[in-house]
Amino acid sequence: MGKVIIFGVTCLAILFMGVTTASSFRTTITIAENPREQMSQRCQMEMQRAQNLRACEEYLRQSTKFTEEGRYMDQQSGDWRQSFPRCCEQMEQIQDEQCRCEGIKQVMQQEQQRGELQGREMREASKTAQYLPGLCRMSPHQCHNIPTPTFY
Repeated sequence: MGKVIIFGVTCLAILFMGVTTASSFRTTITIAENPREQMSQRCQMEMQRAQNLRACEEYLRQSTKFTEEGRYMDQQSGDWRQSFPRCCEQMEQIQDEQCRCEGIKQVMQQEQQRGELQGREMREASKTAQYLPGLCRMSPHQCHNIPTPTFY
């Protein structure tokens, strides 16, 4: 009878260890398989800390409001010379270079969805957005993940 109890306890212990090992292995694999989701969560946290790059959104919108002669034509939406330094300060709060570009890409997607910039203005804003970190003297100098619209 004693041998049966010892055998039963041993079997339960082995079974418990196997379940524990299998579940920790599964967790490890899940984390390792999904680095893109981790990156996205980290970028979202950094974006929130950088106030979702609102000043960059303003700057990109304002930077397209020039006449052919180079004069600023939209006095009501504010001055790009004020929003640009604030944009650089907000981008500086994002430590990860990939997150900077991801954040700028999100800003451009929001602008496109709102429809406030179209045609020439959207193309100019996209080009400026690609080089925004470099304009702020930080890395990367160019964001390759921001598409430039080709419509006319």
